[in-house]
Amino acid sequence: MISPMHQVIVAGRQRDSREIMAALQRAGVLHIVPLSAAGFETGPLGGLAADERRSSERLLARVESTLGELGALRGAPAPLPPEGEWAARVEEVAQPASVLNARETELQSDLDTQASYGEVVRVLARLAGGVDTSRRLALLTFTVQTPEELSAVEAALREDLGDRSALASDRVNQNTIAAAVAVLRADREKARAALSRARVGELRLPGRFDALPVSEVQAEFERIARANPAALNEVRAEKRRLAAAHGARLYAIRDALADRVAIDDARAQTARGKYGFVLQGYVPDESMGTFRSAMDAMQGQVVYEVQPADEHHAETIPVKLRNSPYARNFEFLLGVSEPPRYGTFDPTWMIAAFFPLFFGFVVADIGFGLIFLIASLWMQARGRRGEDLDLGFLGIRLDPATLQQVSTVIRTMSLWTILWGFLTGEFFGNVLEKLHVFYLNPELIQRIYGVQVGAGGEHATGLIPILFPRTDAGFASVIMLICLAVGIIYLFWAWGLRAQLARKHGQTGHFWEAVAIMGGLLGLILLAYISKIGADFGALGNFGNPLVLVMLAGFLVFVVGYIRIIKDVPILPIELLSQGGNIISFTRLFAVGVAAAILANLATDLGWSLGGILPVIGPILGILIGLFVHSFFLALTLIGHIMQPLRLHYLEFLNPTGFYQESGPRYVPFARASVRK
Repeated sequence: MISPMHQVIVAGRQRDSREIMAALQRAGVLHIVPLSAAGFETGPLGGLAADERRSSERLLARVESTLGELGALRGAPAPLPPEGEWAARVEEVAQPASVLNARETELQSDLDTQASYGEVVRVLARLAGGVDTSRRLALLTFTVQTPEELSAVEAALREDLGDRSALASDRVNQNTIAAAVAVLRADREKARAALSRARVGELRLPGRFDALPVSEVQAEFERIARANPAALNEVRAEKRRLAAAHGARLYAIRDALADRVAIDDARAQTARGKYGFVLQGYVPDESMGTFRSAMDAMQGQVVYEVQPADEHHAETIPVKLRNSPYARNFEFLLGVSEPPRYGTFDPTWMIAAFFPLFFGFVVADIGFGLIFLIASLWMQARGRRGEDLDLGFLGIRLDPATLQQVSTVIRTMSLWTILWGFLTGEFFGNVLEKLHVFYLNPELIQRIYGVQVGAGGEHATGLIPILFPRTDAGFASVIMLICLAVGIIYLFWAWGLRAQLARKHGQTGHFWEAVAIMGGLLGLILLAYISKIGADFGALGNFGNPLVLVMLAGFLVFVVGYIRIIKDVPILPIELLSQGGNIISFTRLFAVGVAAAILANLATDLGWSLGGILPVIGPILGILIGLFVHSFFLALTLIGHIMQPLRLHYLEFLNPTGFYQESGPRYVPFARASVRK
């Protein structure tokens, strides 16, 4: 749900503004919005305050760059030194850190160059045979990939220089041939032109190595390979020592400076006079006690006024979501968009309740559910240890807090998957059916659902009856009706919310649009039901059937609503048909789920059949192949299993509610840097 907000106005003397802002910052609950008023100064600070801010920013940039150079991590907090010592304490560490960082960069750069060019230079130094140090001769080096390229260079040299050049080459590795051309110094430019005509570039080494003879480069590379790793370790050890000795104190100074700059930013959002200032902001309902305590402690220096936020100005009111600890784990699934506008609908709890259920309905396999459960427990343990998880193939890195949330979501998905797996009798497909743990009882299905399913065949006996045989062709109509019923509930729910919110905010056009769509949907649904989906249109004329009257009333409501908004939404009939299609979209749950079950059964059948061919190796081979095929199918379809249930919420449900059209600013309280971190 969206937390109720209170609008607050704070006023005080200009000379107390920094102290008042510091008190608000310590409270950490006020979301500040810029305020402008006639006769008051607004915007960035000027004069002495601006100079002080620039000085703080320079020192803040210095301490942040030093922390970055040292790679210092935030640990246990340290006491903050006196303000007069801040600059000296920072420079005490910044200068050696800068020297160490430059030295580390130099050592690492040389090592990288040696690793990239070492083998090529070794071959070239041997080919040069001392010619690279000659005063009369010039040596040009290059690399090619194929002998044909080398032949082209040789032909170009012969054409331009005749016999006044010598070419030597040797293979470095499977893909690289190193070559050196010796010419008279007077012919060097001609030789370069010949290389260019053969579309081969002269080898240029990075930095200082390019000016050295190749034999000296080889000697330098040998020294680098021998000495740099140890030197690099020494530099990094010294950086770690500096970080351990000074990192906590630097972070304390950094936070104090960041707080000071943030206070100046907050002051820039006030309306300022010669002697006083006025500040406007919002505080969540649950944080009003903290705000009042902070302000009451400054009695005599500040006055404030509080009133409930006016939903009619919701576009400026910040939004803070206040959900249960469980539902809070699902908020990141809606983080791809701005939060819903204040006074509207927060769908987090609905995603938390129904997305895992839909996912379980689609996968519905005990074995896969156990895999997801194990993965979630592993992620939870990793998050509790404070470790990140790098999903390199997706370009995502999950911090420990997010990892805990994701593990909760996956665990809930796995439990629903296991529950639906018990109903469908699936464990890696039909493994447990083949072992006669689950079995199909047509008489039981007939009594429960009133439909006829297959006799069960080899799976007709077992311990636990299957209550939801989704892969049986006779049961398809039941699943289809369940999916359509869910779609109908969702669409009426969404448009009902739209009508409620529109009426609440006085949006007459949106209200009649929602009412018209709901009336039209009711008419379309009853038209399909009464006519048995077009098989008996004559039944629509039976006015003795109350459903026919309800259908006509639904269409009448649509017509009335359409007339009210025809100028603004002339294509409403097309929109109505689109909403009917959205109901049918919920059959994706049936299609994707049954397809996944059939693929799982095929994988199991493949492994099972191999197990019966050979007496000893067959079962082992069958299990291995079955697991491989299951893993392949799961990897191939998993994204669809997740995205289809999410899509039904993102598009079919949230679009009609106006979730994407009416967003609000996110609640960002004015707080201390250490708290924000």
